[in-house]
This record gives sequence, structure tokens and C-alpha cells, in this order.
Amino acid sequence: MLRPGRRVGAWLSQKDWLWVFLRGSVSSVSRYQSWAWAWNVGVLLILSTAAHHNFPNANPTTTTPSSSPLSFSSPFLSSADYPPSRDVGEAPPALDPAEGSQEDPGERGVTMTEVQVYKVMIASAILVFWSVFWVVHLIGIIYGYRRLHHRRALSVESGDQGVMGVSILKPLVGTPMDPNLMTNLETFFTLNYPKFELLFCVQEEGDPSIMIVQQLMKKHPHVDASCFTGGLEVGVNPKINNMQPGYQAAKHELLMVSDSSLLMKEDTLTDMVAHMTPDVGIVHQMPFTCDRKGWPAILEKVYFGTGHARMYLFLGLLDALGFGVNCCTGMSCLMRKKVLDEAGGISAFGIYLAEDYFFAKYIQDRGWGIRIASQPAWQNAGTCRVKNFLSRLTRWCKLRIAMVPHTLVLEPVTECMVLGLVVSWAATVLLHADYLTFFLFHTLTWSLADWIMLNIVQNGPPPFSKFEFVISWLFREVSALFIFLHAVWNPVISWRTGSFKLRWWGVAEPVNTRVTVM
Repeated sequence: MLRPGRRVGAWLSQKDWLWVFLRGSVSSVSRYQSWAWAWNVGVLLILSTAAHHNFPNANPTTTTPSSSPLSFSSPFLSSADYPPSRDVGEAPPALDPAEGSQEDPGERGVTMTEVQVYKVMIASAILVFWSVFWVVHLIGIIYGYRRLHHRRALSVESGDQGVMGVSILKPLVGTPMDPNLMTNLETFFTLNYPKFELLFCVQEEGDPSIMIVQQLMKKHPHVDASCFTGGLEVGVNPKINNMQPGYQAAKHELLMVSDSSLLMKEDTLTDMVAHMTPDVGIVHQMPFTCDRKGWPAILEKVYFGTGHARMYLFLGLLDALGFGVNCCTGMSCLMRKKVLDEAGGISAFGIYLAEDYFFAKYIQDRGWGIRIASQPAWQNAGTCRVKNFLSRLTRWCKLRIAMVPHTLVLEPVTECMVLGLVVSWAATVLLHADYLTFFLFHTLTWSLADWIMLNIVQNGPPPFSKFEFVISWLFREVSALFIFLHAVWNPVISWRTGSFKLRWWGVAEPVNTRVTVM
């Protein structure tokens, strides 16, 4: 007579594929029910696998040796581990003389037990880490749902009286020319904010972006805008060198650094200033992308709306709770200028390539908070290529490794595929689960969580099909390990017109040989 638990396991192991077939035969399923069906299939597969492996007595014809001192089903001993039974009075088998010189059987048993204990300890630690990372998934989804696209109100009806002025630094590089540059820059001239100035910074005298800026200044003469050319060399960072003249001319108490590829909505600046409460020193936007055509654009949207958004929101919440975590990016960042002036201005950060990280670190070390704005930063570059996108990810990975060395260990195991391979092994050790089934279940649930996150960041369904999402998501997850290995193997960064080698903690040194990334 089987115990109830084993009867349930036997029933699951026999009925799972019939249940999948019956659910799959339902033809009229909605878009959201189809994902629920996929979830049910995954859960059912893992339960049936556990039933197969953890209930060895599910078949009534199978019995365990009753004479063995281990009469229960041990997760660490198989039937091959039990000694063969002998009849009463039967002499023990003779030992081979050649085997007498080998390791004592008792000592061998102790060694095997120690190995098993170590395997269990490692597998348990992996499963705990895996469970904690699913908490990160959940927190990122909840915080993103509550934070993003919930704009804060700021009274601007009374004009510029009582509102903080903003100096917007726009570093421009017009070679090669971005087809969307004029569209993107014009959105800054139409901001619905009463007190701001635009400071366009161009490195080269003959840069074609200067002509676009001049056309927009003539079209919107009521906007306070200036253009600075030539830059000023204050360090190895070409972006800092380009922005230095504009920074020196900035006249407002808040300073915003905004990349040229960003498209702004009319109320974006108002939303960012509304988050600049008296205890906050930086308000930054989470990077995302506009809706564009082509698979490279889909790939970028999937990356910024899934794994990148998850960690960005989770770390942003930790900082808001007072844990002092720095996740700021300089793509679109609003800062208190007086705090930067205390450090000597932006020129003090010219020794770093990741100036945005060190802006935030300096301000944070002085007791100011960092907050994420409710609107994401809408990247709208007119040229989008997979090679350029992978080069960008590789450069960021190199910067993270140099600035935060423990990234070298933690980053690979936080990716879906690497973590899935490792945790599937742990599940086979502790749960006797089927390796492939557990890996597929892990991948399925991870992709489902990323789909939910993407819909939250997009504030609705993305402009592409689920099939395109799956293909782009798989490409991004599989390529993540190769990007990491490439970043470790070749630490030299090629950026703008120069090449740089990073030392630990982010200090950059120029090198003479130009190395092409990816």
C-alpha cells in the first residue's frame, strides 16, 4: 500500500503529458492566457520530474532492500550503493589479493560521504542565491510598476518665480551625422518649463551639427540657447573636455547633462525637477528606447526593458531606502551644480571615462540622495546596428569591471543562461530533478518575468510580436556571456577618437594603439 504522497507523485508522473495535451488542444486562448498556459506547463513539468525522481516507490512492483539499514529513500544513495544480500550461512566473498593493497573500504566510504556533503552545501548555496535573485525580479517588477510613468506635479503657472533654473549641457558629435539629430534637439526647445537654458557643446569647428543648432536657435528665438565649439582639455575624458566651456558658462543652480540621441517630452524636465527634493542631489532617468523599426531596434528595446531595467530599478530602490547604492547613468542626469563646484567642477572628473558614476558617487558621499525619475530616457538614435550595440555593451562591461571589481565575479552568475546551467545542477543534487527540464523551466519563467518588466517600462505592450521578443531575448541572453568574456580578455576601450586603458577603480589612461571593440 503506497503512502498518499507517493500516490500523488505516481499520478502526476503518469498524467502530466495527458494534461499538457488537453490544455494544448484549447484553440481559443487570449494573449495573456497563452502565457498563463506556458507557466502551467512549466510548473507541471517540474512537478512531474520531482515525482519521477523523488518517489522511487511510486511503482508498486519496485521494492527496496528491507535488510539494509537505510530502508528509507535517501536522496544521496541509489540502488547501486546498497550491498548485495547474502543467504544465511553464506560465506562472505573472498577478497582479491590485488585489492588488499588498495584503500580501506571504510576510509573510502568516509571520503565519499565528505564529497557528498560538499556537493550538498554548494548546491544549497546556489539554490539560495537563485531564490534571492527571484526576489530581485519581483522587487524590480513591483517598483517599476509603482515608479515609472507616474509623473509628479510641479506648479509652473506662476512663471519662473519660485522654480529652480536648469542649465542643460548637450555634448554633440555630428560625425557621423545622426538622421534624427534635428528631431531630437528640437524637443529640448519645446520643453514646458519656465526657466532653463540650452548649452550646446561641439568639439570640432566644422562639425555639421553646428548648422542644425543654428537653424533651431533661429526657429525658437525665445529659448535661451548658446553654442560652444572647440572644447577645453582638462583630462582624458573627451566628453568632459567637450562640455567644459558650457559648464563654465552655466548660470542656473541645477545642471542637466543630456546625450544628443535623447528625445524629450514636453513635461520631462518638469517631472525631473519635481523629484529634486531638498535631500536629493541627483535625479536621473532610466535608459530606454523609442519605438523604431528593424530588428536591431527591437534588440535594444528588449535589453533596456528587461535585464537592464530590472537591476536599474532594484538598485535605485536600494539607494532610495538609504543603502548607498550607485546606479546612476549620465545619459540624462539632473544635478545640483553647487555640489559639483565644491569638487572643482566637472573638470575634476576628467580622469575617468565613466564620469556619470563618479558624479553620483561624489554627491552621494556628501549625504545627498539619488532618485529615478518617473519617465525613462527615450533614446532615439537614427542609426541602429547590432555591431554598434554590442560594442556599446562591451564598453559598459569593461567600465563596470574597472569601477566595481566584484562585478568580475557577480555579473556572470546573474545572467539567465549561466545561472540556469548552475542552478540546474544544484537541483539535480538536492531535488533529483531532471537537468534539462529544470533548465527549461528556469528559462521559461525568467523570460515570462522579463516580458512583464518590458510591458511595465513600455507602459503598454511593445510594438512587436511575442515571437520577435523571444528571438531577441534569446540572442541577448546567449550573447551576454560572450560580451563579458570579451570585456575581460581585452580591457582596452575604443571610444570616440581615442583608445583608453582602465586601471582599477575607473581611472583611465590614453594608449597610442587604437583597438576596435567587437
